[in-house]
This record gives sequence, structure tokens and C-alpha cells, in this order.
Amino acid sequence: MFFVLDSRVTPSLKNEPRLWAYLWEMRDFTPVSVVVPTVVTSPCPLLAEENADAILSSTGMQVPQGSAWVPMQVDVSAFETRKGGIRLGELEAALHDCVDRGDTMHDAQAWSSRAMRYDSWLNRRLAISIRGWGELVRNRGADPAAFQTLKDLEDLASFICETMRARSRILARERGYCPAVDLAGASIPAGGKEITLRWQRAVDDSALRHRNLISMSVWDIFPPQRPADTRYFDLLPILRCANCLSFRRDVDIKHWNVNEFRRFYERVSAILQCNIDAGQIAKQV
Repeated sequence: MFFVLDSRVTPSLKNEPRLWAYLWEMRDFTPVSVVVPTVVTSPCPLLAEENADAILSSTGMQVPQGSAWVPMQVDVSAFETRKGGIRLGELEAALHDCVDRGDTMHDAQAWSSRAMRYDSWLNRRLAISIRGWGELVRNRGADPAAFQTLKDLEDLASFICETMRARSRILARERGYCPAVDLAGASIPAGGKEITLRWQRAVDDSALRHRNLISMSVWDIFPPQRPADTRYFDLLPILRCANCLSFRRDVDIKHWNVNEFRRFYERVSAILQCNIDAGQIAKQV
């Protein structure tokens, strides 16, 4: 069972406390119980955002209905050095391996429906879950509420995004970009030779093999399997690096109260609303 919490729809002042109390009481009814509206984005600037109107029960990800995903996982805290740095070369190799293996798995996967087989061919979606953010902060002894802590994580997230984007771009040149790019190009109104040349240059420069690459759980800002410290709320902006989101929780929140539970979801919703407000249009032509 899933509860979709839409901050854009304001309940009456009389019913709002009752709603949050009910959600708090039901928090452990299923592994994923409360989600918020969001979109699935693409690291390819030629492809538009998509409405995430379904949930994959196996991963807790919010995805477009009928879409086909290859899920994988990388824990950034596993690449930490004794001095609190990151072994970037090893992390880069692990990310490249995920992109390569995920691409191969698309062709080998026995998809359960015709719609998913078509989506696999069209979009070649990867959901490489980047985990361990909260654990990395805890291991470093950093203050999760400090701006510098967030900046350090955002720098690491930028490295991860660019690494996977670059690998997908290489595979696009070797094996062909995802056909969704051509579908996007076909939807551009006819504008003569100049617009055609501009689109082709954009494809040559920016087309990727995979429509989506990075997944995150909103709960991965906390160290796993531990009581969730509310100071880690300030790390939520790193969710913006993800193309798709999961709400599967593996942290303990029974020491919270309903107000802290509500504040967490309101913070998540505010960040995700920025993606929705960006509009479902491609970023580059």
C-alpha cells in the first residue's frame, strides 16, 4: 500500500493534523508507505522529464508506468580512505562497470510485457542506486548540518554524475544512442535546414546510450540501520543529482514524533517540487 502525499493539494486545517497522525501511525505498515509526486529526469539534455506515476515494488522507485529498468547499486562509503577522502579511481571504475553491465543486461533481460520490451529498446534505463551518503558523513565525523558537509557531498555527486554520463556517451558512440533521442527529434516542428543542423550537432555532442542513470533513496541521507538523526535533513539537497527516486526505508525513525516525520516529508517535497516546476521539456536543442 502506498500513500501519495501531494503538497500542492492543501487539506483543510481541520483535517491536516489528522492526516499526518494517520500517516505516522501507518509508517511501518509496508516497506514503502508514503511517497510524494515527482518526475524522472534524464542526464541527456535532449530528453524531457517524465511523470513518475507508478512504483516498482521490488525497489520502491517512482517511475513512469510500464517502464523497464535495470537496477544496480554502488555504496560510496565503501571507497572511503582512512583519512576521510574517496578513492576516486576505484569509484570511477565501479561506476563504469555498472554502466557497462547494465547496458548488457538490457539485451539479456526477459521483460514481462511487450510494453516493457519496447521501453527497454527505446530508453535503456539504468537505475544505479548511489548509497552510503549518511554513512560517509558519519565515518568522517562531519557535522551533517554544516554547509561544508553538504558541499562536499554535492561535489562527490557531481563527480559521479559526470562519470556515468561520460561512460554512457562513450557507449552511445560505440553502440548507438538510445532511440528515444530520435523520437524527441521527430517531435521538433519543421524549421528548415538550420534547425535540422542544430539538432544534429546537439545529438553528436550530447546523446547518451541511456535515458536514465542515477537512483537514490530519500532515506539514504541517514546512516543505515541506525536511529535517524534529524540533523541529516540538511543533506536532502543531494537528491537533485538523482534521475529517479526510491522511498524504501532502512533506518529507524520510531524515536521521531509526528512533527519530525512531517517536516522530513515537507523538506523532500519542496526539493522535488523544483524538478516538477522545471517543466517537461528538453534542456538543449
